[in-house]
Order: sequence, then structure tokens, then C-alpha cells
Amino acid sequence: MKELTFALIFSAFAFGSEQDVTIYIDENYSPFSYKTNGQAVGLYADILNTAFSRMKSFNVKLVPIPWKRGKKIMEQGKGFGLTPAYFHGHDWPYLYPYSFPFYTETVITICQSSVLEKPKNNWPYDYLGLKIGNVAGYDGWGGTVFRQLVAQRKIKYEETKGVRDSVIQLIVRNFDCIIMEGRAFDYVYGGLKDHKYGTTLLKKGAVVGKDSVYIGYSKPAIEGGKYPYYMKFMQAFDSAIYKMRKSGEIKKIMSRSNHLVNKK
Repeated sequence: MKELTFALIFSAFAFGSEQDVTIYIDENYSPFSYKTNGQAVGLYADILNTAFSRMKSFNVKLVPIPWKRGKKIMEQGKGFGLTPAYFHGHDWPYLYPYSFPFYTETVITICQSSVLEKPKNNWPYDYLGLKIGNVAGYDGWGGTVFRQLVAQRKIKYEETKGVRDSVIQLIVRNFDCIIMEGRAFDYVYGGLKDHKYGTTLLKKGAVVGKDSVYIGYSKPAIEGGKYPYYMKFMQAFDSAIYKMRKSGEIKKIMSRSNHLVNKK
């Protein structure tokens, strides 16, 4: 059966037809990736679709999905790739290998201004006793020591459904601080200033970490032979992203300001 599958894939490439591929993307991570009218849009979607358009043997579709559901699909081997993922080869055994990185995120703390009257630059020890908010499923944010302190109840912790919800919960004082990618906070908070949530003063604190962003591929699906074209796809995608980074095209895309989202 596997021999027949490989033969069909090889035949498709040999005769010039395109292989259909689905990549799942976070639907609630504005301005990087979010869902509008059922479609995946955002800065990362722009980068990825540009790269996909240059991969001649593939017809790639980005499908927006809740992040936690996307992780489960990868774990169950029911899908091929998920993005935007940090490297989790050490703690998510089901998500491996990874693509060439297409961006580097800087995760910071944002707090009530009263919390940061004195600087708190030593993450996470300066935040003991505080209530910290984070997006559900974003296990890469905070780090191992932070997770240990949460488990020891030395830091209070609560998850939200998305970046916008995290900012709103901070504004209405349900959290002392949140952890979030800096550019994402700037976009979301900028879009909320004229809304009904008040004029709470917020302030940026410690840098929590810097992480590259990838497409992560489902190890169970690949090992099960579900996507025999995976190596050809990975090489084509990595090559396209490498050229975009080298030319400065990704930097230009990330400087766009048309993905400020004000979803109610």
C-alpha cells in the first residue's frame, strides 16, 4: 500500500500537477495570524502565503484553527503542519521536525503601572506573589522556572482565550501582569484605546524571552507515512523562506500596519 502511495505522489510531481497541502495556523493571534471570514490573515499569513506561492509543486492552504485544537491534531497525527510554533522538540514529542525559522518573537511582561513603580527586570523572581495572565496553549511563554513557581503557587496564573482577551483582562485589572509578544501587544492595545475598557495605564516590564517561529510538523503523521512528500515540501519551503529573509522581504512584510485588528 505504501509503495502505491509513493508511486502516486511521484507520478503527480513528474507530470507537473500540484500536491494539495494543508497547514494549520493559529486563528486568534493578531496581528500575526487570525481569522476573518473563515480565512487566515495576518503578518505571518502574508509571509507564509508569499513563500507558498513560490513552491511550484505544491498548492498550500492555510487553515485557521484554535491553537489548542491544532496541537491536538498534530499529536494525533491527523494533520501535517502547525504554525506559528516555537521549538518544542524537548517537551512536545509529537511536533518534530521544524521548518527554517521565519521570524523571531520577543516576549515581555506588561503590567499595571502601579506594579512597575519599581523596575522588575528579573524574570520571573521579581513577579512572585503577582497574578500573571497568558494565552491558553502558549506553553513556550514564561519558561521552565516560571512554570515551577506557578506549580508551587508562588505566582498566581490564569489563561485566556487569546491575545486580545489577555490585554482586556489586564486593562480591567483581573491581572497584575500578562506575558505577551511585544509587537502583538502594541497592535492590540493600540486598537483598544478608544473602546469601552477604560484608560488604565499599562507599562512594559521584563523581557521574558526571544524565540524563533517555525512550522512544526506532526511526527506521528510523518512516521506513519501519511505525508510521503514531506521532505520535498520542507526543502521547498525552507528554501523560499531563506531567500525571503536574505533579501529583506520578510522584514518589509513585518513592517506593515494594515493588520491592526479591533475585533469586538
